[in-house]
Amino acid sequence: MEVRMESKLEAAVNGIAPVLTAIQKRLQSDPREWLQTLKHDPGSFVDLEKTVHAAFQQMADQLVAGLLAQATQGDDFAQSAKKK
Repeated sequence: MEVRMESKLEAAVNGIAPVLTAIQKRLQSDPREWLQTLKHDPGSFVDLEKTVHAAFQQMADQLVAGLLAQATQGDDFAQSAKKK
């Protein structure tokens, strides 16, 4: 099964490893940016909290897509799906 995150023009997700790598990179950079935002504008806390929640929701969606892509690779998945 071919799994894509946002559009047909985007590259297909081909497993969980690349997704985890992308999430790890994001988790290394985003919190630094969020911290700087909060330091420079403490009043932005409410908006920042929404941004953080949205980021983690998006990462969860990416992880699920990676799991689905990996689980559906090969003929075993197709054969199992046909049996049900």
